[in-house]
Amino acid sequence: MAFREDPIAEWTERDAQTWNCYGYEWSTLEYEFLRGLPCKARCNRREHTGEYLFSVSPIGDGWSAAPDQSKEFTFIKLDNGRLSIQPTNHIIFKDTSFIVNPEFAFPTNLQRQTRIYTAE
Repeated sequence: MAFREDPIAEWTERDAQTWNCYGYEWSTLEYEFLRGLPCKARCNRREHTGEYLFSVSPIGDGWSAAPDQSKEFTFIKLDNGRLSIQPTNHIIFKDTSFIVNPEFAFPTNLQRQTRIYTAE
């Protein structure tokens, strides 16, 4: 899928989408505060700039209920003319009213949580 007649030629399914689909039921969301924000997506270990379109969240399947597998997918119109669908940990947004990282780069000092907490 492309947004223009001359999109980047070197583009694979892995670039377009990191994860496979969990099922057939989805909830579509558009976060107003992200609408039109520039973003950077990590697509198959390469970074591309683009613009937020909308998000989808899978529902009604076994994977979505597991905390370590629950993912929301973000649809991004990339500047290279392609569409990319990435989980939230593969995207950063640039909000000029809230600049924490002026280099607009992925953080390198984050660690994933190793414990899963549940309520009784």
